[in-house]
Amino acid sequence: MWTLTVRSPDSKPTEYLLKPGLNTIGRRQDNDILIADEAASRLHAQIHLDQDTNAITIRDLGSRNGTYINRRRITENFDFKLSANDVVRIGLYEILVTQQAPTPEDELAVRGLQPFSRELLLESFDNHAVLLYEVIQQLNNILDVEVALKEVSRLLQVTLGADQCQVILAKDFPRLEELGFPRTIAQTAIQQRSAVLLPSKEPQTRTLLENTARQLNIYTVLCVPVISNEKTIALIYIVKTRRDTRYFGQRDMQLAVAVGHLAALTIERVSLMERVREEQRIRQLLQRFVAPVEAELLLRSYLSSGNLPQLTEQRLTVLFVDIAGSNGLAEQMGAKKFGELLERYYQDVTDIVFQHGGLLDKYLGDGVMAVFGMSGKGQPEAQAVTAALEVQHLVSVRYRNAEHPIEVRAGINTGNAVAGYVSTKERVELTVLGDAVNIAAGLQKLAQPNGILVGAETAAAIRGQYKLQDLGEMAIKERSQPVQVSEVIFR
Repeated sequence: MWTLTVRSPDSKPTEYLLKPGLNTIGRRQDNDILIADEAASRLHAQIHLDQDTNAITIRDLGSRNGTYINRRRITENFDFKLSANDVVRIGLYEILVTQQAPTPEDELAVRGLQPFSRELLLESFDNHAVLLYEVIQQLNNILDVEVALKEVSRLLQVTLGADQCQVILAKDFPRLEELGFPRTIAQTAIQQRSAVLLPSKEPQTRTLLENTARQLNIYTVLCVPVISNEKTIALIYIVKTRRDTRYFGQRDMQLAVAVGHLAALTIERVSLMERVREEQRIRQLLQRFVAPVEAELLLRSYLSSGNLPQLTEQRLTVLFVDIAGSNGLAEQMGAKKFGELLERYYQDVTDIVFQHGGLLDKYLGDGVMAVFGMSGKGQPEAQAVTAALEVQHLVSVRYRNAEHPIEVRAGINTGNAVAGYVSTKERVELTVLGDAVNIAAGLQKLAQPNGILVGAETAAAIRGQYKLQDLGEMAIKERSQPVQVSEVIFR
């Protein structure tokens, strides 16, 4: 008996048992073999089964888009003899011609293990070019790895008429049994880098299926490694459990290998895009805190290690600078104009902080918190004081003749603090915590307009570089002990 297995990219395979005499093929509903493709003619071709000789022939009935046998177009209105395993193509439909075996054992694949090789891949693509064209179209627009894996599973399950299809990434290989993969079959595919097609006529492969079949009710199975750059990055596992169906065969295995390769290319493409998006996201976030050059250095560190600098205790200098009398100023100017003023002020302060090697921690209403010393370059105490003086100078020049002139006050302190980057998928935050931070914030609140107050360790580090006036001990709000305070005097 002769059987035709009809496959398309978007429907389950259908089997037709050829009847003696003429069997019509086409798009019209009353055909013996229906081809629901716009490339097919209403009455496209016919296959004749000679009952006496058991020979079959096919004839194209003058179709517009032609009939192909083993990738060669046949002449119209001429009978061509078909043999077992010939493939007829009409549009996007492939029709596999098979001669039913006397017993199920005769249908078994000869080779149960087929090593992954370039030759196997080329052969697989060569034999399924039309179906794979549609698979490529569907995978080409996918931008997410999980979505890609689900689509690969769906496509293979539909095209192979399987009861189950799963794709598992390499990171989940330790969880094979938990995910329902037969470990022995999966490990064979991974370790030998081979497609596993069971059952087969190879005696050594029989034990691979026997135990698994009893445990998981498996009738026939395909397990194909997904390989990229000589590494197994995923595994495709396809199963039929129904007894009233055919075993997986060589062409099924080839299709799974080819789709697996397309899956590898899709995973690579999506992963590259995700890395580019992640790099851009981190770059944009880092540029909120540091100058572009420093941001690139931090980004390189992140890309090589996968992490930004974690929270650690460091010796740092912290600068707080805000606009004096901002509440009254906001009332006089109105919300819109005051907002515009703050925007210019933030940009001015940020540029100056970056110029002197500082990191921007956060904006605080009308103030800015910056940190010096995390880069390990220069003298952070002097950098912070120089930055504060430049902010004062810029403000005095830029807003001297404005309708609402502004003045700033600054607090600077040096000491141990816990600092680093806290990140989630959506955001990155520079975090600096500790008593040294609290003291700097308190000094800024104590400073007079156009004043710069510094703590003891900052004063000791810059003495001789800047003119200082010691103010003695001063109480900081919510701190039990007073601190030694000095004021930076303009020269």
